[in-house]
Amino acid sequence: MVYTGTMRRLVIRQTNRATLTAEQAERVVQGYAEAKVLNRDGRTMLVDFDPCAIDALRESLPGWLVVEEGPPLAVPDHCVHVKGRS
Repeated sequence: MVYTGTMRRLVIRQTNRATLTAEQAERVVQGYAEAKVLNRDGRTMLVDFDPCAIDALRESLPGWLVVEEGPPLAVPDHCVHVKGRS
């Protein structure tokens, strides 16, 4: 089956309850046909993934947090800005 829809970007993070190592978890993710590991830094992965298989992925990674990456959040500017004289 070929997935033709929009991929979802997932953040996958190891917790203290994880039963798989980071290397094992990456192999599990790569086992899905419509998955692409974009980055792995220690215990965290950034993945493009088929949204129809997210629940199956969560079940395959016990103790790992699997969440969709949300849109960037606006951060308020708390800096003091001094206006100069013109």
